[in-house]
Amino acid sequence: MVEPRFQMGLMPDAKLIRTEVFIDEQGYHDEFDADEDRCWNLVLYLNGTPISTGRLLEVDPETYRIQRIAVRKPYRGQKVGSYTVKFLITKARSLGARKVILGSQMDKQGFYKTLGFRPFPDGEVYFDEGHPHVMMYKVIVTKNKPSRISY
Repeated sequence: MVEPRFQMGLMPDAKLIRTEVFIDEQGYHDEFDADEDRCWNLVLYLNGTPISTGRLLEVDPETYRIQRIAVRKPYRGQKVGSYTVKFLITKARSLGARKVILGSQMDKQGFYKTLGFRPFPDGEVYFDEGHPHVMMYKVIVTKNKPSRISY
């Protein structure tokens, strides 16, 4: 059974997963930043084993930024990333968000599009430690009616 756990600030299991995925696999160096204490962190557990992580940063009271989505290698291709993002969207909505944004690695855009995200209209590409990214958004409340998210 998949169990989501949220905590304000960096969780040890989130640090473990992010180190494996972003530092060891992808070669990032500055994975941890000054925003750690201001973010809601999520770790998904499967039978007690940490399998994925992500975090939410408040941009303004109605907008949250999804960041640091990482799934451990053995659990990829099993919709764990989708569950991780959906749990973060649900948390953002519970905090009052009407919109979520994220910076997608270029090769991950298709994944986020399947979850209803769209590139910002300017489509500007930016680089994070040499890796190309594009900003994307998803409106999660329209006409005071929450969008439906199925797990």
